Amino acid sequence: MASNDLIQRLPRHLKMGELRVFVTVLEHRSFRKAAAVLHLSQPAVTKAIASLEETLGCKLFHRVASGVEATVHGASFAPRAVAVFDELRRAAQDISLVSSGAHGTLRVGIVPMPAIPMLPVAINRLAHSHPGIFVSVVEAREAELLDRLRRRDIEVAILRLAVLDPAEDLQAAPLFEETLCVVAASDHPLARRSGLTWPDLLRERWVMPPPDCIFYEHVQATLRQSGLPMPHHVVEAFSIHIQFAMALHAGLLSFGMRSQTVFAPGKEFLVRLPFDLAAPPTAVAAVSLKSHEPSPLSRLLVENIRAIARTD
Repeated sequence: MASNDLIQRLPRHLKMGELRVFVTVLEHRSFRKAAAVLHLSQPAVTKAIASLEETLGCKLFHRVASGVEATVHGASFAPRAVAVFDELRRAAQDISLVSSGAHGTLRVGIVPMPAIPMLPVAINRLAHSHPGIFVSVVEAREAELLDRLRRRDIEVAILRLAVLDPAEDLQAAPLFEETLCVVAASDHPLARRSGLTWPDLLRERWVMPPPDCIFYEHVQATLRQSGLPMPHHVVEAFSIHIQFAMALHAGLLSFGMRSQTVFAPGKEFLVRLPFDLAAPPTAVAAVSLKSHEPSPLSRLLVENIRAIARTD
């Protein structure tokens, strides 16, 4: 079938029910399992796929020992088919929010470090300037956030570029620069000392992120570059809230970022200890899809974060 002919035919002949069957078969790799999930007979699933294949003019699945697998054409069609249902789901969410009185929505993705320190203030400013908006914040690791961006579950992700090389389909708008440092509670005994050495810090108790966390890898690489051993930690926590609590209330040292002690909320409770780590400043950026123009709310959030960072 010629491509121009297919472009003309597809919008008129594509049926949502057949598309739903295709996505379900794709997910479960089985006509039988898809039939059970959709509460259809297996012949009905087979008929729906056959009708879709006739519309598209190509075969979408071929049988294998474990069930079925997508053909080259099926694999090519799959991302667009899945995107249709993602868009419909988001449309339903938006309609529901509008019905509840919300005037605009924004979905933001963050990692525990470094976005949390200033994000609440930036969102607060956004909410004051745009009453009635709805903001959804997703906290996850970098790889998951990029996957959510591509699925358009979130519109923008706040990430450190030191651990991320944006692919060609992404764009990064720099927000501010971060520097790795050692932080402690403002009443910690070391907070009043100067000229600290690494052995001084190693004698203290520490809280650290888990080894499978990218921030841990960043710390490890920084120390290795200077020939410094990793500290022995007594608490391990992925959550930045737990790390902060351990520093503030349990007297532990922690690795942190400049923003925590310079312009983040609660900065008066933490101090940056006077020991310089050999880590060059790295950019924190708002990452989004190149193929989609940022919404006004997304642009305003970015402006708010930059304004907060300029207060240092």
